[in-house]
Amino acid sequence: MKVILSAAISIDGYLDDVSSERLVLSSPEDWDEVRKIRSQCDAILVGAETIRKDNPSLITKSEKLIEERIKDGKCEDPIKVTITASGNISPESNFFKKGSCEKIVYCTQAITEDKEEALRKVAIVNKFETKIITARQVVDDLETRGVKSLFVEGGSSILTMFFSENIVDELRLAIAPFFVGEDKAPRLVHSGIFPFNKDNRMKLEKTKMVGDVAVLYYKLI
Repeated sequence: MKVILSAAISIDGYLDDVSSERLVLSSPEDWDEVRKIRSQCDAILVGAETIRKDNPSLITKSEKLIEERIKDGKCEDPIKVTITASGNISPESNFFKKGSCEKIVYCTQAITEDKEEALRKVAIVNKFETKIITARQVVDDLETRGVKSLFVEGGSSILTMFFSENIVDELRLAIAPFFVGEDKAPRLVHSGIFPFNKDNRMKLEKTKMVGDVAVLYYKLI
């Protein structure tokens, strides 16, 4: 499976600020490009925290992109995937309510029976009998479902998981031209051990301006 990870950060490395409102990092032009890349993938994955805070729909809104997917024999939208240990996601969120294509929830044995039952009414629920979920478990299961390309967006926790397990083929990193400057705001990743460090540098394929945002493309394989 090809795994493309996409993230947008401020120039000082933050994914968001500490306010209750979503911080807009990408330019409109950058969003258009991200939506196009999403539409070319079989599935898109976000963390439960992203669903709780941003309530994204993750649907293909462009009629042109929808037509291209249908022409290729695909559903209008990529399969929507999320990871949650506790199952603390509202079944009424846009993730579940918007779009007619498959939604998949990966959870652990920590999920309560009532939350699992509620989620099974709106999605496919795969409960791993483990205390934690790994990126490898998710990718392996998606492959059995015929998914050949996965678009991953984070959440620091999701990005840390995929980076630390070295399950990323390509990284698309957008850098907004402003500072956040808040110590408690979420950064790109949490602390961890990563295969790409000072002794093993990632390969930068290209850079370009998309609106007022600088976008860096890395190959990690």
